[in-house]
Amino acid sequence: MRVCFYGTDEEITHICQRPVLAMVGPHHAQPVLVFTLGGVSITTDPYGTVYRLAADLTEVHREEVTE
Repeated sequence: MRVCFYGTDEEITHICQRPVLAMVGPHHAQPVLVFTLGGVSITTDPYGTVYRLAADLTEVHREEVTE
């Protein structure tokens, strides 16, 4: 799945430094899903204050996480 994150330089750098991302459903109703980032591209707005990170998320299966 292709997703976009918007944020400051510090926020986007923080996302890029993580080997995996964990996402929790609303009010913890869904199980925790773990994803890796791939195909990352980063662009900036014309004023350089907000960055856009576009990436492909690939779900990591539970067996792969516990290794």
